[in-house]
Amino acid sequence: MADQHAQIVRFPDNDAHGVDFDVITDINGARLFCCTLCARATGTANIVRHCASATHRLNLRDRETRRANDTIAGLRTDAGREEPPARDEETDNANSMWNQIDANIDAQFREARPLGSLDDDLNLLDPIQLLLNGVDDTSSNRQTTDWTVLLEAELDALEENAAQEEERASSLPPSPTAASTADHTEWYPFKSKTELIGSLIMGHTHSMLLRSLYSKIRGILKLCNISLPAWATIQAARTRIRVLLKTKIQLNFSVFDNPCFSLSARSLLSQDLSNPLVAKHIDFYPEMTNGLNIYKFSQSKKWLQDLSPAHRAPMCEVKGKHFYLFEPVQLLSAAVVIPLFFYQHDGQLFAKCLQIQRNHICQMPNNIKITIPASLEFQDPQLSTIPVNQFDCDYSEIRMDDWRKLMDSCDGVIYESSGSKEVVIPLPNPWRIKANGKIIRHVPITLYSDDTSGNTSKQFNKHISFYFTLSGLPPNISNQEYNCHFLASSNIASVLEQSKSIVEELNLMTTSGFHAYDVTISQEVLVTSLVLCFLADSPMHAEVTNTPNPGGSLHPCQMCTLKVKKKKFKRSPTYVQRFRNRDSMGIETRNPPRSWAETKMKTYHLFDTAMGVNLTSFLKKKTALGVTDAINTRFITESRSDGSLKEKMESLDLNSPASLFNPFLNLEGFDGAQDCPVEILHAVLLGIVKYLARDDISKLKADQKLTLIGRLQSFSSVSLNIDSIKPQYLIQHIKSLVGRHFKIILQAAPFILLEFLTPERKDVWLALCNLCAFIFQTNIANMETYLETLKLHINRLLYYLIKSSAQWVNKPKLHILLHLPESIERLGNASLFSTEKFESYNGVLRQSSIHSNRQAPGRDLARSFDNYSNLKYLVSGGMLYEEKSKNWENPTNEVTDIFTNNPDIQRSMGFNSAEVNPLPAVAFP
Repeated sequence: MADQHAQIVRFPDNDAHGVDFDVITDINGARLFCCTLCARATGTANIVRHCASATHRLNLRDRETRRANDTIAGLRTDAGREEPPARDEETDNANSMWNQIDANIDAQFREARPLGSLDDDLNLLDPIQLLLNGVDDTSSNRQTTDWTVLLEAELDALEENAAQEEERASSLPPSPTAASTADHTEWYPFKSKTELIGSLIMGHTHSMLLRSLYSKIRGILKLCNISLPAWATIQAARTRIRVLLKTKIQLNFSVFDNPCFSLSARSLLSQDLSNPLVAKHIDFYPEMTNGLNIYKFSQSKKWLQDLSPAHRAPMCEVKGKHFYLFEPVQLLSAAVVIPLFFYQHDGQLFAKCLQIQRNHICQMPNNIKITIPASLEFQDPQLSTIPVNQFDCDYSEIRMDDWRKLMDSCDGVIYESSGSKEVVIPLPNPWRIKANGKIIRHVPITLYSDDTSGNTSKQFNKHISFYFTLSGLPPNISNQEYNCHFLASSNIASVLEQSKSIVEELNLMTTSGFHAYDVTISQEVLVTSLVLCFLADSPMHAEVTNTPNPGGSLHPCQMCTLKVKKKKFKRSPTYVQRFRNRDSMGIETRNPPRSWAETKMKTYHLFDTAMGVNLTSFLKKKTALGVTDAINTRFITESRSDGSLKEKMESLDLNSPASLFNPFLNLEGFDGAQDCPVEILHAVLLGIVKYLARDDISKLKADQKLTLIGRLQSFSSVSLNIDSIKPQYLIQHIKSLVGRHFKIILQAAPFILLEFLTPERKDVWLALCNLCAFIFQTNIANMETYLETLKLHINRLLYYLIKSSAQWVNKPKLHILLHLPESIERLGNASLFSTEKFESYNGVLRQSSIHSNRQAPGRDLARSFDNYSNLKYLVSGGMLYEEKSKNWENPTNEVTDIFTNNPDIQRSMGFNSAEVNPLPAVAFP
């Protein structure tokens, strides 16, 4: 480096005290700046970055402290400022160390800012902080200064030998050759192979590493001449990737002012449609199977028949033309029809259509009026089944006998009449205008919420989380961790508080749609979605559906109107009969089902009672009606003692009344009385199986338990698809088992347990085992036959249980079994809406939560899952939008080959290629 001082530059700091920099030239002719305050031996190419560094700020503070001391002491001279007093050897050594570190910093560019606290400086070392775009992380009140983190960050940067040279080179004007290769490297969108490898080593989901462990691995690899980027460099790369993919963490505040961090469901769905490993498996239309071979959600009755017109798949494409629901279509046969449903059958796309007859057309003076019957159902005999390949002309091409266009003849509207009321249906379909020539993809989701611990230890640290999967994926794919998406988590906000922003986004996706890139057809599409069903345990279902927690409630069922006036009446024969859906003669008499519309009406009525009458009347009615809104109840009860909350409630009542209630009341396409299905993990394995196993095994004598352990040890587990049974653990810890343990006991019970039971108990266990053989089927060969047999086994089990003791009516999970056939008929086999896949995903959340500093765990979890989602998307070959060329591009083959050709990487991301492409039946002799 040339030792010449050709120029001195004064850089004005934000506190109005200038800092001098010597301008020097290195051997390559590049200009460098040496800070006179820091007395550096080397220079920097970026003054602003140097002024934002920890070393410079320490020296600047030291100088200002000396100036302040000099002023207080009155030490001023006419000649100017006195020389600073000599500092002790320890201070000199400390400054020397920081100067050496600062000389080799490899940090992201940071703007100069006013002097802040040491916490502010530490936050500067976190490049991922830029992600929040205004969400301030410095507001967390730290009690101690983490010098270790600061030192590690600087030492990591110190090990990057080439970082300073790279930065200087980047400050020079790019050469023409460099410009042509700068945008797309061999490892695009990563800068280098080591950046991608560092991202993989840093980990995700189950395999996340601590900073210290990553540094250790990095140091070990350096001994093998493998140089990984520093921790801060990988974090900066993750931020760059996040900007490239346009993903961000959303911050919203609940009605009780709790911060709620979440990922965007739109972004996650967009990534799935652009991911070649996922998109090709998605069903965008329901499938009609005539009740045969049911194994996936797209074959469900709700998707096929029960969706309202606004929530169905709105269009199909035939030979480049787009045809929409409720728009007249002319067939190749010249007949004119109006399609009302699109669906698949035997791999071909069909439509249920109403053929326009003369009785549907009314001749007016200047035009015609087309009126069709309202609310036609899928099975209505008036509808015809027509393959869409028979569609010829859309609504704008059809001409009448007088050669006028149909569109003009009917004034651009048709009418839907129920006899007493007419509804105008505009032409074209509003979705055609929104799509603007794009294909529309219909992508329903399965939403899940649960409370889980944020600790890996047994100490419970409650976090309420939301996940979802795509309902259009077959279960062998959707059940994989790879296809489970994290939405939000919080340890302070309730499920309904968090759901406000989630429901708002889902409603926007349902009513307006959003744009994405469909890799299967290589073009942009408009995507619409809805929640096909909501999965959770019973208490969570109760909170979401505005019903009381079933345990101990006078209204113990969320799906029907089973009720009792007082708890003591649960011992009455009348209640026992209603509990079993029977009358006094033993004839099946079902309780009236709950109505979601009625639940909404009762919720609003209760609020009016609280505001217009008094709290006592509100509480009495709430108990009598069996309806409770957690958000509304909290406002009403706490506002009596909290004046500010009362003012807020009154303001919301005037300006945003929906905010005072459960957000799920306004979720598009959701019926809380039918779309929260009976969940077999909690209702069966953690319900009746747990009750019986605990009761019967805990009563056994010591020698009987030893016999039971021996039988379990000799029990073959080959057909159970588990590694080992662990007999001693199962028997000794019978009161601490989880769902998978009870499934083992359930399958082994007929062979090992019956000898120790009374005849009455044997009947119960045999009835239970027969029932569960049907419940856990993953493929229903014939839905009608299956449901008849299932109901028979459920009634048989309840008969034996209540015959042994009527006290079983105090267990609501037994009654909810009677509604299992309804859930299966509406949504498909019970394994589809079992929460086991989501419960296992809670382990991923716990692993991620331990990497949080606990100041904002919801934000940290959202960051972790966003990083994982982006990395998974890129190595899988997800499409990237290039702003310059305005085109969609793939990551390079070098990036995707790491995932495609490496089963270990696939497994680490929860992807099982053997399940995605299972061997055919002929492969098993």
